[in-house]
Amino acid sequence: MLLRLQNIILEMIARGEPLKPTMDRLCLEVEAIVPGTVCSVLTVDQSRHVHPLSAPNLPAAYCAGFDGAPIGPNMGSCGTAAFRGKPVSVPDLRTDPLWANVDIRHLPRELVACWSSPIFDARQHVLGTFAFYFQRHRGPIEIEQEVVAACTQLCAIAIERDAQKIEHDRLAFTDTLTGLANRAEFNKVMTALQRDTPGVWGLLLIDLDNLKKVNDAFGHACGDRLLVSAAESIASVVPRERAFRIGGDELAVIVQPEDRGAGFVEVAEKILNALKRPINYLGHAIVCSATMGGAVVAAGGADAESVKRNADLALYHAKDMGRGRFVLYEEGLGTSITRRLA
Repeated sequence: MLLRLQNIILEMIARGEPLKPTMDRLCLEVEAIVPGTVCSVLTVDQSRHVHPLSAPNLPAAYCAGFDGAPIGPNMGSCGTAAFRGKPVSVPDLRTDPLWANVDIRHLPRELVACWSSPIFDARQHVLGTFAFYFQRHRGPIEIEQEVVAACTQLCAIAIERDAQKIEHDRLAFTDTLTGLANRAEFNKVMTALQRDTPGVWGLLLIDLDNLKKVNDAFGHACGDRLLVSAAESIASVVPRERAFRIGGDELAVIVQPEDRGAGFVEVAEKILNALKRPINYLGHAIVCSATMGGAVVAAGGADAESVKRNADLALYHAKDMGRGRFVLYEEGLGTSITRRLA
C-alpha cells in the first residue's frame, strides 16, 4: 500500500503537477489506507506562520480560521508540532490546553483527536505539518506511524520542488539588478491587459538619459546604483509589480484605473520628480535625468501593442523636444514624427 502511494505521488511530482492537487491526492489516498481518519497538510512560511495547503475532507471555514496563525507552544497539534519540531498527539482536542487558542467551531463534532507531525527539508527546517484527525479519543497506532513517516517525506519533496519552481519562475521574469519585472514579464502583462483589463489604463516609457555618462565617468558600479535608485523611486509612486526594466536604461510603468484618481499626467510627473532624488556615490551627488513618453487607452479602444507604439512615439517626441520632460501621446503626433523620419 505504501509503495503504491509513493509511486502515485512521486509520479505526480515528476510530471510537474501543481502542489495542491498533489497534496489533495496524497490525503485522499492515505484516508483510504487508514479508514476513520481525516488528513491535512499545512505549510509554514519564513515568518513562522501556518497556511492550509490540503485538507479535502475538512470544512473550508475551519481551515480558513487558522490561515496565517503563528506557530507556538499552544497552537493546536499542528502549530505546536511545527514549533517544537516533533510530533504532537492530542487525544481530546476539545479539552486539551494545547488547543485553547484554536477556533474549532467549524470542526465536525465527530473529529475528537489530532496527531500532527512536522515536515522537514534537507536542512531540518520545518516546512509544514502532516496531521491525522481521529474519530476516537486516541493516539497513533503503528501502521499510522509508518504511513506518516512516508507521507512527511513525500510532502517535503513536493513542497521543496514547488518552491524551486516558484523561484525559477521568479528569476525568469525578474531583473536581477533592480528587482523589477523584466521584459518577458512586461510582454506577458501587456498581453493580459489587451484581453482582460477593464476601464482605462496607460503606459509610461522611461529613458534614463545620463546612465551612459555616469558609467563612463564613475564606472558601472555607480551606474548600477543609479538604476537601483531609479527602480526604488518609481516603486515609491506606483506598485512595484507594475514597474518593469525592459532594457539597459529603459523602464516602463503600467498605470491602471486605481492610479487615475490623481490623473495620468500627475502620476507621470510624480515619477519624474521622484527620479530627481540624488544618490551619493563616493562623495558625489548624482542625479538621475529621465525622459518619458506615455499613452492611454479606454476599454474597447486600441490594443496593447498600439498603446506601446504610441508611448514610443511620445517618448521619441519628448527626446526631440529636449530631454528631461514628459510627453503624452495625442492624435496626430505619430503623423508628424513619421513624416520627419521619412
